[in-house]
Amino acid sequence: MKAFVLKDGPFLKSKTKASQLKLTILVALIPLVLFAWVKNGIYLYLHHNMTFQQMCTPITMIGIVVLISTLSYYLIQKLKEEKMNHYKWLDILCSSLILVLLLPIQTPIYLLVIGSIAMAILESCEPLKKYVNPIIIVALLILIGNTITNHNIYYNVYEQEIFSDQPSYQMITDGTLSSYQMLVQPYGRLLDFFLGSVPGGLGVTSSCLLLIVFLYLCYKKAIKWEITITYFFTVFGMSTFIGLFSHLGYWYPIYQIMSGGFLFGAIFLATDSLSTPTTPLGRILYGFGLGILTIFFRYFIGTSGSVILSIFIMSLFTTLLDHIGAVARFHFEKSIPVFLLIWICILTLSIFIGTRYQVETKIDMYRKRESI
Repeated sequence: MKAFVLKDGPFLKSKTKASQLKLTILVALIPLVLFAWVKNGIYLYLHHNMTFQQMCTPITMIGIVVLISTLSYYLIQKLKEEKMNHYKWLDILCSSLILVLLLPIQTPIYLLVIGSIAMAILESCEPLKKYVNPIIIVALLILIGNTITNHNIYYNVYEQEIFSDQPSYQMITDGTLSSYQMLVQPYGRLLDFFLGSVPGGLGVTSSCLLLIVFLYLCYKKAIKWEITITYFFTVFGMSTFIGLFSHLGYWYPIYQIMSGGFLFGAIFLATDSLSTPTTPLGRILYGFGLGILTIFFRYFIGTSGSVILSIFIMSLFTTLLDHIGAVARFHFEKSIPVFLLIWICILTLSIFIGTRYQVETKIDMYRKRESI
């Protein structure tokens, strides 16, 4: 029988190949950086009488994270007496950009500094990177810090004025499923979510731009696209089931895909070259797991951080999933129970949410408050 040997991944065949892939990811991030500055800075300065300092806030955040993380990483490599090659420069640059694009624009500077230094330290720990993406750890820590200090606000200056009195609705609000009037209408239409003119992380709101970036990365073969596709259709499918059972309509699964930084996480975080499965079946199972966990966290914990937390948990099972994928290459029947378990989880969770919780509109909520 032909022996099957697990490899470190298709991205690590040579340093030159790895550097080229990191450069491709960096090129893909540049449009998102420009979008973050235009949406949260330049456009507000030109059309809404914002100050020059406020216009520079997004690019200042990006500059702080990139500069401090890169400098710290360089100093750590010097202390370890290791050379800084092209791959390492590109790796820390891409990681710092991905991190800052995830964060709320009102993140305090001291959290940006602490997070940048932590990023450099974790990026220097090569054994750790095989088990979990350092960006995930740092992003979770900063989001927790933002929550504790009440800075977990995704509004820019203009959005703060417009939506400051707008209640923050989760997928389940007061024991009922939130409707279109709660989740979408306060910020416009689904088209606004598609274009990105809604509150969110610094550079994660434009679904249109992210889809173009995804196609570019697939064309360049720079990411593990199987994970993104499986993750996408799992969340979309489960949301569709929930919407059908609760009579919410076609907009519901579309909203789930275009909100909460889902696409950004599915493209740049879920496809990390080191901490994700290398076998084709392992990647598919990984994507299924991400989708199930994301739906669970969105409905029972909250939308903010659900994607990041899901990726963190699934990265702990990468070795197990690769083992299943390796065995299934020659004995696919042994992986059938795993797929059955996945489908049971998908159907059970979707049916439970769709039938357990009723839909309550914004008007119904106002009437309830008035009666009290």
